[in-house]
Amino acid sequence: MSKAPEGYKRLSADIPERLYKDFAKKCIEEGVSKKEFIMSLLEKELYKKE
Repeated sequence: MSKAPEGYKRLSADIPERLYKDFAKKCIEEGVSKKEFIMSLLEKELYKKE
């Protein structure tokens, strides 16, 4: 397993296949990486950023 860069933590989760496929499709549609999409989603939810 690769080590996360300084100041970062690794995120791992088991999610249903259908949810993962929808997530991957959304990333492709928006032209962003999965990492960028998750970070954006977490910031919006946790910090109420637009």
